[in-house]
Amino acid sequence: MISQFLLLSLVQLQGSSDAVPAYHWVDTGFDRALFQVDDVDAQSSAATRINDDRASKSGIIPAPTPGYTLSASVIVETDAIGTLQDLSSSVTECWVEPMENVPGFQLVHTHSIRAGLELTIALEAYFGDEAVYLDAQRPIAPRALPTDPNFGSQWHLLNTQNTIADVNIEGAWNAGITGAGQVIGIVDGGVQLSHPDLNDNYNSAASRSGGSSSHGTSCAGVSAAEANNGRGGVGAAYDAEWSNLYYGSSSTTATNFGHRNDLNDIKTNSWGPWDNGTISYMSSAERSALENAVFNGRGGLGTVFCWAAGNGGTADRVEYDPYASSRLTLAIGAIGDSDTRSYYNERGSSMTVVAHSSGNNRGIYTTTSGSSYTSNFGGTSSSSPLGAGVVALILDANPALTWRDVTGVLIESARKNNPGHSNWMTNATGRDISIDYGFGAIDADDAVQTALNWTNYGAEQSASSGQVNVNQSIPDNNNSGLNRTVSIANDFIIESVELKMNVDHNYVGDLYIRLVAPSGTGSVLTHVRNDSTDDYNNFIFTSLRPFGESSMGDWTVEISDRDSGTTGTWENFTLTVYGHDGSGSGTTMTLSSPPVTAGAAVNFQVTNANANSATWLAYSLSGLGSYSIPQLGVTLGISNPQQIGSMQTTNASGVTDFIVVAPSGSAGIAYWVQALQAGEISNIVNGTVQ
Repeated sequence: MISQFLLLSLVQLQGSSDAVPAYHWVDTGFDRALFQVDDVDAQSSAATRINDDRASKSGIIPAPTPGYTLSASVIVETDAIGTLQDLSSSVTECWVEPMENVPGFQLVHTHSIRAGLELTIALEAYFGDEAVYLDAQRPIAPRALPTDPNFGSQWHLLNTQNTIADVNIEGAWNAGITGAGQVIGIVDGGVQLSHPDLNDNYNSAASRSGGSSSHGTSCAGVSAAEANNGRGGVGAAYDAEWSNLYYGSSSTTATNFGHRNDLNDIKTNSWGPWDNGTISYMSSAERSALENAVFNGRGGLGTVFCWAAGNGGTADRVEYDPYASSRLTLAIGAIGDSDTRSYYNERGSSMTVVAHSSGNNRGIYTTTSGSSYTSNFGGTSSSSPLGAGVVALILDANPALTWRDVTGVLIESARKNNPGHSNWMTNATGRDISIDYGFGAIDADDAVQTALNWTNYGAEQSASSGQVNVNQSIPDNNNSGLNRTVSIANDFIIESVELKMNVDHNYVGDLYIRLVAPSGTGSVLTHVRNDSTDDYNNFIFTSLRPFGESSMGDWTVEISDRDSGTTGTWENFTLTVYGHDGSGSGTTMTLSSPPVTAGAAVNFQVTNANANSATWLAYSLSGLGSYSIPQLGVTLGISNPQQIGSMQTTNASGVTDFIVVAPSGSAGIAYWVQALQAGEISNIVNGTVQ
């Protein structure tokens, strides 16, 4: 295809002499494409990109893109200025000027765009096509204001009536952070794959087959509807891809939790148990799949799970939902267009943050079934995919973040909405926390800036009380109840706390449970309610409220039976605190890559490595393991490793690229890849060749 364009360009260069629009193949350095140039004999001319190479999956070719400006100058990456001048002068009249403040790059000035194009072709043959291109300007347009006709209805992205009450995404978009390179799994009842505002962002390799639903289609639109396509609105991460995944039976749900976590960076879940105030349990298969995805997905950095916090209002709490309340997920609640609590939003100590949805005045405009749109989507069903879209922006800005770091970024960047509300308090670190809002409203721009300057947490630490046996009757209809205190000797920074409870009681709705940290920060875990469930059997409650505090000291668990008629026994409990030591991981070497396709080149990029240092890439076809390389002082986490390609040297920023071509017959083969330097190893990237 390129050779055909070059042939066409040469014919036109030789045969066209008057100043009329003509088509030319142009390498601009940021794009290689066919352009319609208004005046090829000028030193500067407007040009329009012809988009035949950008046809959609349905075969629709976008309209030509105006707004480019081509110049008569050629950029060349070389220090051989004399050779460059001699070669250039043999082709056309020109002069060479070193580019200011860009060492190693030269600017060759010619008398016309035509001459510049001729010179580009000639110099590419000597210096290589990556080192030579025409100086050009691409169209300049603010990314924060997509041209989609109903973007103005998407107040949750840009609220012109109450400017504080939106996700504050414009700054991130303006910085070019749009979710590119990220895949958001929509775990739901299915998405309409053919929806014209979704289909071009669909990632089939990361998906599973099945039916579709209007609910799933709306969730996908909130996260990743396409931008600037003349249709509907946009998603928060409009350049991200999305995948189609399903909930269902335990096996179905577990299978989808575990599906292609080498491709799915984020999975958003706008579903859960009935929001009626009763507790629910997660099956062991689901829990195992969730843990595996979070601990091992995304090349060991962890697939990020966003979860709708629940629509049970004041009757239900996040803690009663084992999915949303898990320390492995982000429980995302809802606020409306007045920036206050949506009437249905559940409260809880395991709430992470809130995001804008319905519940004050207006609903959410997004995609729905039938290739259509709705302006009445809402609930925490909309909050979770909005949060997932912002997580895609966070990972676009800093793909080296682990799942724990993503949680930290969201918490540290959250905005204190509705600041006059009485439920706001501060924990011992001064962080604002609320049972209505968690740590506050998601702020996309602040989150992206925080991610860009983030130092990853160190390895996760934990400390446990072990099982503490109580075996004591709980006084009936008595607010004082029982309490037990346990001491944690380990001193690290808290990220989350789990309390596993075993209580023999025929009506758990009578029970009020509270946890008090050594600092005095309290976490209410249950309220008295209508829940006739028998017993708490290894039920796990989670709190984030002591986030950032010290783990060391006395922790107190309080339980009381606050209604008459049913009695019970507190059998035992286990308290486990999770966090990190505050040292950070410094310049942890990070390896990333897009999916690997048989017969195609793919870039395995190393970042955050030691600067100007020898770097190797190793792969395994047999899986994880342990392989020591004493000469370099490292132990790889893969078995039977083999070297890929040659040694590379990182640049001054600790970055290098390994271009790898998988054999043409390798589709379906699983791989594990890890980078290494002297004394340093990266995370492991794993997947299956497509």
